[in-house]
Amino acid sequence: MTTATRSSYYSSGEHPHPEYELERLRAQALVFWPKELRHLQQLGLRPDMDVLDAGCGPGFITEALLESLPQGTVTGLELDAGLLAEARGRLAPEEGGRLKLLQGSITEAPLPDAGFDLALARLVLQHIAEPAQALTELGRLLRPGGRLVVADADDALWGSIHPGIPGLADVMELRRRHQSQRGGNRHVGRAVPAMMRAAGFTGITVEAVAVTSDELGMDALAGQLDVRARTALMVKEGVISEEQVERTQEEVEQFLADPASSFMLLMFLYSGVKQGGERR
Repeated sequence: MTTATRSSYYSSGEHPHPEYELERLRAQALVFWPKELRHLQQLGLRPDMDVLDAGCGPGFITEALLESLPQGTVTGLELDAGLLAEARGRLAPEEGGRLKLLQGSITEAPLPDAGFDLALARLVLQHIAEPAQALTELGRLLRPGGRLVVADADDALWGSIHPGIPGLADVMELRRRHQSQRGGNRHVGRAVPAMMRAAGFTGITVEAVAVTSDELGMDALAGQLDVRARTALMVKEGVISEEQVERTQEEVEQFLADPASSFMLLMFLYSGVKQGGERR
């Protein structure tokens, strides 16, 4: 999601197929959330906590958190006005009670010190140019003993595809470079633990969360392989040719049509505790 003064994520109106991107984000949230929630609960998430969804985007995870915290509160923070409007449009009946949605950056959040028991930054750090600053700011927002959870990816360990899609690796590398040019880093995952330590967090842990077509069905994950939609801005900016996109899209469609195909996606949960006392 977008959360910094500069973000590699799409700004409002920039994605050539915004309806696809919203559906991709929704599907991504739904497939990972049951396992994510179990991990969060193992890390100490309780139904009465005050939780910050840092970089909440269109609010799919915000909504899931609200449902999981019947006695708690959720604050969704999002820089991009368009994404925040999407969240408000869907969650309007909840806002003003246990839910607060506001515009702002996690590198300089418009929130007071020590207001949260847990902060979740989900698929955010890969999109910002100042991830270390964001972690320091999230530490400011947590109560002493509060927990930070960073859910993010590293393209070196993104998942697996069997049988392989020949052109996909080249497309992913071009996407990685494109995101880097826009201020992001698709290899940020490997740097998160060291940045968390530098920001003063202790008790750092790392957990892998995997979702597969074998347990969920290929339809649940297929949207993440829509090369045509995911590279539309890259085509527009001349980063990749339409011919390469169409060639790889054909390979993807052959893969999806093969009943023997298997697809796995990985995400990592990095966790640390703010020093200074016990959580309430």
